[in-house]
Amino acid sequence: MRILQGTAASSGIAIGPAFVAEKISPHLDRQPVRKLVQELKRMETAFAAAKQEIEQICEKACKGIGEEESMIFQVHIMMLEDETFRQEIMDRILYDHTSAEYAVWRSGRKMYDMFSHLDSEYMRARAEDMADISRRLMRCLDQPGEPEPPAYLCTPVILCLSQAVPSEIAQTNRSEILGFITQYGSTTAHSAILARGMHKPAVLGLNDAFDELHTGAEVIVDGCSGRVILEPTAQVRCRYASLQQTGGQTEQKQKQET
Repeated sequence: MRILQGTAASSGIAIGPAFVAEKISPHLDRQPVRKLVQELKRMETAFAAAKQEIEQICEKACKGIGEEESMIFQVHIMMLEDETFRQEIMDRILYDHTSAEYAVWRSGRKMYDMFSHLDSEYMRARAEDMADISRRLMRCLDQPGEPEPPAYLCTPVILCLSQAVPSEIAQTNRSEILGFITQYGSTTAHSAILARGMHKPAVLGLNDAFDELHTGAEVIVDGCSGRVILEPTAQVRCRYASLQQTGGQTEQKQKQET
């Protein structure tokens, strides 16, 4: 048994098998292109397609999670339509003669790094929103990137993601997800807000300890204390199952016993 410590992001207790989503971090090499007008048109089409997709996610989140939580994706649309962000991508294509994919990757990475280094925790959490938007644009350009959340899960699992971008959380099927674990993230992240709106236990920010998780391993997510218990003993599992039945209200007692 291993006890991993993260940040409590959504209260409650979940017990079940882990499903570790594959980590894909696309790195693109700069390849000059000649048909710049074609690349600019591809980029405009991708912007329109990404906006349409986000609007659909927003509508689904409003119906399935809540109107307040769905406003997260209005923020995504605002960021997608930000003139500075769009112009930087277009300028990279036009003046650096790069592909649309490379322009999105470089501009998205620049914005991600900028948000990540801001003093405000709230603003640092917007880095995940920029990652979400950039990945969506990449998909709309037919460039392999971070996959959509697994829609093929046949049994309820605890979904483990390196970085839980909001659209991945919003598009998961509630009946298939027992809880969430992420390698990176904070309580102010939009993914954490969505997890709370879905009433799913979540622990974020395991950092390097996330690598100890593997698909199929039994895990306990304690969204009250921020603990993830990997391969619990029968005694610990029984104790948490009892806490789960009572809504985890005896958290203090549980802390003393573990």
